[in-house]
Amino acid sequence: MKGYVVTLLFAFSALAGATPTPVSWSLAGNWRVHDANDGTFNGDTDRTTDWRTLAVPANWYSAGYDHQGAMWYRHEFTLPALEADTLATLVFDGVDYYADVSLNGQHLTRHEGYFQRFAVDVTDSVRHRNHLAVRVDSPFEDPKTLWPLHKALIKGVLNQHDTRPGGAWSPQGQDANSGGIWAPVRLHLSRGAVIDEVILRPDWQNGLQKPALRAEIRYRTKSTRPATLRLKADPANFYGQSYQLEQPVTLEASNGKTQSLTVTLPMDGARLWWPASLGKANLYQVRARLTDNEGVMDSANRRTGLRKVDEQPDNKGWLINDKRLFIKGTNYIGSPWLSSMTAEKYRRDLRLVLAMNANAIRVHGHVANRELYQVADELGLMLWQDVPLQWGYDDSAAFTDNAVRQTREMVEQFGNAPSIIVWGGHNEPPWNSPWMEKRFPDWHKGLNRTLTERVADTLAEDNTRIVHRFSAVEEHYWQGWYFGVMRDLLAPAKTGIITEFGAQALPQLATLEKIIPPASRWPATTAADDPGWVIWKYHNFQPFQTFKFAHIPRGNTMEEFIHNTQHYQAQLVAMAAESYRRQRYQPVTALFQFMFVETWPSINWGVVDYLRQPKEGYYALQKAYQPLLPSIEPVSAEWRSGQPATLRLWAINDTETPCTDCTLKWQVTQQDQTLVAEQKQLTVEADSGVTVAEVSATPQGAGDVEVTYQIIDAQGKVRGENTWQTPVVTPQQ
Repeated sequence: MKGYVVTLLFAFSALAGATPTPVSWSLAGNWRVHDANDGTFNGDTDRTTDWRTLAVPANWYSAGYDHQGAMWYRHEFTLPALEADTLATLVFDGVDYYADVSLNGQHLTRHEGYFQRFAVDVTDSVRHRNHLAVRVDSPFEDPKTLWPLHKALIKGVLNQHDTRPGGAWSPQGQDANSGGIWAPVRLHLSRGAVIDEVILRPDWQNGLQKPALRAEIRYRTKSTRPATLRLKADPANFYGQSYQLEQPVTLEASNGKTQSLTVTLPMDGARLWWPASLGKANLYQVRARLTDNEGVMDSANRRTGLRKVDEQPDNKGWLINDKRLFIKGTNYIGSPWLSSMTAEKYRRDLRLVLAMNANAIRVHGHVANRELYQVADELGLMLWQDVPLQWGYDDSAAFTDNAVRQTREMVEQFGNAPSIIVWGGHNEPPWNSPWMEKRFPDWHKGLNRTLTERVADTLAEDNTRIVHRFSAVEEHYWQGWYFGVMRDLLAPAKTGIITEFGAQALPQLATLEKIIPPASRWPATTAADDPGWVIWKYHNFQPFQTFKFAHIPRGNTMEEFIHNTQHYQAQLVAMAAESYRRQRYQPVTALFQFMFVETWPSINWGVVDYLRQPKEGYYALQKAYQPLLPSIEPVSAEWRSGQPATLRLWAINDTETPCTDCTLKWQVTQQDQTLVAEQKQLTVEADSGVTVAEVSATPQGAGDVEVTYQIIDAQGKVRGENTWQTPVVTPQQ
């Protein structure tokens, strides 16, 4: 620690001597930590010689400390004397969940919320030698009274079973707590004023060719003073024109509170941000700078892109820069321990998403770390961003006010990302979830309705995006897993937006062997209450749905078990995705499979396991999400030997370009016998979905029927291909 302090002093001295303010310095490193669950222990004043060290930034669990509740953090740093009029600000990019910050024995602030950046003015507290104390509390919520229906923490799925150990209803469902100073901490020095936030939004009043950028500059200063605001937007990932403005402003004394300036930067002819399937994800680096006659006071850099988003009425589709685009997505959680996800890991995941032919992800029930949004911006992947509200919460007015504040902070702090095209509200709020009545005796039909409404109204304050007020249970198409049968997914959709559908599947054998210990890998029976499944359930496996509802056979070996679950998941997600693509704009405009990747050593709904090995379902979705899809609709529920059965063929084109004079070829075979072989010339128009043919075939005897179907362009290139198989029922069966 002593060596670190000396290094910090040298660095600050060098910066102070060579570089005028503004300047920032990272406080990353090994901090001292101590259990803070004993309320009588004062970690601000205690000697830290026997405290353990913990990396900052990191969630304490991912840093090797499995802890519930509160923890003291201590850190020391040394500064040279500050020049007159210097402002010193501590900036925390994310602390989970409560943070009490003290410097040199003086308590400065208390912050609630795991994902927000927050600033602490330490100008009057900082000295030559400083000790920083932060008490972080990520409480355990009592499963008997609070969790999961009356939660008091706004953490979404970070303390819910979608991404947690323990399973949906287990008292262990909050294991592996996500608390900690998980995002960067830095000390920022500026002169006379400090810029806390720069909020950027596109302005389309003059059309796509003449966009403008609205910028709200949030600042603090101790005295009212004249200044000049300079705003400049430079191309960040392409060569092109820069845009700038300069205007005199009066900075108002803030008395520690944030003030704001709002300006509009005309950007005629600026390049737009496009999703990957429509163009290039053009980005601008925007610098806001405050100066006076002595030079720069403070500056801040933010990155954004210009894109217009509209939701057409009557399920006619979403427009991106006035071009309609059908949304083919998946739900995504990178990790419940956000510090473990880096830009490289997000890039790996999002490239897998794009390679699956998806064009969007729903950031399900949580706010991720900032690298996710940066990578999505760069790759042109569209995001549906949920607020971190999942199921039930404290129904008080005070909690609702708190949720509104945190929702507004999410919109303000993450809204510069052009990849975010949708703000999504409360997921499965209790008042919209009558299934909760059977599980929770204190459920009632009005629970959290005001919370849902006020959060949705807050999201709607941003008029540059689509706002989906809440994610209703009616949008969660779990036929074939929690209710109904797989073929129910062929029925007409009841909603234009489908935010969940899917089924569980085991991971690859090598992955499974890292999850389930050898002695527990083959329970005696498939009964859901067999104690052999306890450890499986802890890792989120659902034996009742697997064996008794979906009727997936276990088989005789682990390899067969894995194959059977993966094959079922693949069949289900493909059937659902193709069905809803055939219903494009009648009424479906967007669909999101649940879930893309498993976030910890678990067995759940991911089509990619936690070691990032794709399952069969990944490749099934990749085929079902082809931009030019030859879709096979299985009209007949059963194929019987000697009896004609029917299927319907479609051509679906989600691209901007027609497939002119294409050849559509299909073949129905059984064993080595061809039952049907036909083809048709057709122009498949851009942004269209049409029925091509209704095909009848009569199988003979046992043996699966296989249908192959291709779309071949005028140059002979296969633009889309699909297959479908079904068993044949014989008289003996």
